[in-house]
Amino acid sequence: MKKAGLYIHIPFCKVKCVYCDFYSITKKENQIPKFTECLLKEIDNYKHYKAKWKFDTIFFGGGTPSLLPAKYLEQILQKLHDTFDTSNVQEVSLEANPGEAPLQHLKDIKNLGVNRLSMGFQSFNDKILQQLGRLHKSNDCITTFKNARKAGFNNINTDMIFNIPGLSCNEWKKDLHTITDLDPEHISAYSLTVEPETKLFNLVKNKKILMPIEDIDIKQFLTTEEILSNNGYNHYEISNYCKETKECKHNLHYWKLSPYLSFGPSAHSYDLKKRWWNVRSLEDYITLISSKKNPIQDSELLTREDNYNEIILNGLRLSNGINRELLKEYQDIINNESLERVNKKWDCILITNEKIKLTNKGFLFVDEITKDLFI
Repeated sequence: MKKAGLYIHIPFCKVKCVYCDFYSITKKENQIPKFTECLLKEIDNYKHYKAKWKFDTIFFGGGTPSLLPAKYLEQILQKLHDTFDTSNVQEVSLEANPGEAPLQHLKDIKNLGVNRLSMGFQSFNDKILQQLGRLHKSNDCITTFKNARKAGFNNINTDMIFNIPGLSCNEWKKDLHTITDLDPEHISAYSLTVEPETKLFNLVKNKKILMPIEDIDIKQFLTTEEILSNNGYNHYEISNYCKETKECKHNLHYWKLSPYLSFGPSAHSYDLKKRWWNVRSLEDYITLISSKKNPIQDSELLTREDNYNEIILNGLRLSNGINRELLKEYQDIINNESLERVNKKWDCILITNEKIKLTNKGFLFVDEITKDLFI
């Protein structure tokens, strides 16, 4: 039976960060009970998948899932266990913000069966945090991390961001040394990107903020790789580093194109043949489900070309690259001359009979290389 993942989108946030393009809403926590009620109904609509897939990961993302009181998280988890085959679940992750998850709440979450915590630190520089629109301070990161350890979490991810306007390379080094001193099991280090329809996009467009030059982005990426590798972290995906066996199993479903079901407003699902996604509005989501209607906004049937391109797009993000066995069924549409041309053009891609993979230098050019390999 195929392994699969479960994702729950919790849209509530206290503030909207300037760079975030995920669906989230502020000052709507009074909607949590109704949201949970509708979420449970949506999950129930997918009970036929119990005989189809074995689910081995559950991920609460957002938004800020830690804003949900434990009793609602308990209801959601119980519904998932009652509805699907979760007997092989190895990883239950939940995202939390520093300063918004007190010790007792973390203990309650841990007691519910959540065994992996993902915390959005982003920076240890208070001025940078304020610039990003974050509510927490650097000290909140340390306190929340220590509380998570006290609560019993032995698998913690911390999100960090570089390529931020005003963040010097020396300050980024300090951030990296601070995070490695805390010794989390997993670190996600992202380059700040300017996404459409975000506050950051408008600030850059109106020239109120100037993004760093490309050389700084590259230097900070390479510094990240060097410092984290020297501290025992495996660089297993472009933006992700982990201690041994501590990869994010849920995200590997995405990168390795395993199926997953997702619930909540804006949530995307994938069953190997098609993708579908929910309406990007809590109000519409609640209205549709309350009216016994489907909250799906749209869907997309995937062609063989789409599937091939997605193998390339996602597989090149992984340090292990793409197993050529996955491409055997696409031999009739693969242009071998194109593969040879790409191999000659880029000195940071390895194309052998067994796999296609990028070097660490190749990660810097992944978008361009991916386009060259698309059909």
